[in-house]
Amino acid sequence: MKRRLFLQSGSATSVALALTACGGGGGGGTVDTAGSAGTAAASTNTSTASTIASSTTRSAVSGPNSYPFGARLDAYVAGIMPNNVSNSSMDDSIRRAYDSWKGNIVDVPSVSGGKALRFANNYLTVSEAAGYAMLITVLMAGHDSNARSTFDALLKTVRARPAYSIPGVGQYLMDWRLEADGSSSGAAGGGWNAMDGDLDIAMALLMADRQWGSTGTWNYKQEGINTINAMKTWNMKSDGTTKGLPSPETSRTSDYMISHFRAFAKATGDTFWSTSAIDRAYELIDRMQTQFSPNAGMMPDFIVNSGSNPVPSPGGMGDGTATEMHYFVNAQRNPWRWGTDYVTSGDVRWKNVCDKMMNFFKADTGGDPARTATGYRLDGSALDRPSGWQPKGMIGPQLCGAMVSSSHQDYLNALWSYNANNFSTTYYDGELQLLPMIVASGNWWQP
Repeated sequence: MKRRLFLQSGSATSVALALTACGGGGGGGTVDTAGSAGTAAASTNTSTASTIASSTTRSAVSGPNSYPFGARLDAYVAGIMPNNVSNSSMDDSIRRAYDSWKGNIVDVPSVSGGKALRFANNYLTVSEAAGYAMLITVLMAGHDSNARSTFDALLKTVRARPAYSIPGVGQYLMDWRLEADGSSSGAAGGGWNAMDGDLDIAMALLMADRQWGSTGTWNYKQEGINTINAMKTWNMKSDGTTKGLPSPETSRTSDYMISHFRAFAKATGDTFWSTSAIDRAYELIDRMQTQFSPNAGMMPDFIVNSGSNPVPSPGGMGDGTATEMHYFVNAQRNPWRWGTDYVTSGDVRWKNVCDKMMNFFKADTGGDPARTATGYRLDGSALDRPSGWQPKGMIGPQLCGAMVSSSHQDYLNALWSYNANNFSTTYYDGELQLLPMIVASGNWWQP
């Protein structure tokens, strides 16, 4: 089973080990228990490489950046924003955070001209990091004059390291983990993709098309559509359920990126994404909250038996860890994804989901984000509350969850203050603070 390890550091004396699945949770074929490739599972959503790569009209825009950071050209359709701080102050906090964060983007030794967001010393990067970095850089264009060149260098690495073990469409997906020099190997990612990384990569490409047009070196829109269609073929079941490894009946809740799905439908004209994928994600999350977490509104990192009898993973079936049944290092991203969708779409289903979660977090922490636990069982009990260290990657995404209702205004304000004053540049924590801060400040936009 493929999985990754990373360290989240809180202080000189406090280091917490977290696990999350960049590989095991996002494939569409089968692997044996040793992680070697097995027989590829054919998808009912057939799509050939030639169909995916069909030509798309390149978009053109006027000016170097059509949506510069801080412009807030698209007003949110629902929800609230922090009201204890001005827009300009929020923008300044984000600029400072971004300027410190971007030092983690490094050259890739084995890809000339390529860049990557550093993941760890033993492995240079993962596709999840590529997706985060591409989203952040396209959003910060206008502040960072080098945003487009950095984006293109990140994309160069993505396309230079395809998911070579996936038949037919792997060239449009990324090998989920790279060696220290940026090369692919069976010991690293093995040529398999991680859906969360490719979802963000595809979304960032559509945003790049809006930001810069697709008339330059890269046809961003076409590259995005290629990845979207490849994911439909490899990572999705015909009813809209996401598929995992080693079993297609394993589904990772943090892959339910609802606002991305809406953008994919718009870009491709394929209503599968705006109907089946979103509806099925809601069915699964509603079931987890209603039947397995009625008091806390939590959901597990992984759901198993997704087709016949969806239940929280008992462990060892998604990314191979014993924590898959908890709201932990995968599911902690969910309020960010679903709050983002609500403020940009107004779909009340995701407001209701977030409301349950945020009511629990407010009660659990007494309104103080610093008291957030490192993870939660579905009954609401804390996994751990370490002294002198806060799980910033657990706290950051709550910003977006709290945006769904004015009843969370005080907590949203507290969350903003915490994240702005306690920003981390450590991988995963930093991205799960910076991206939700961009959303909470009104600076997110759809392609």
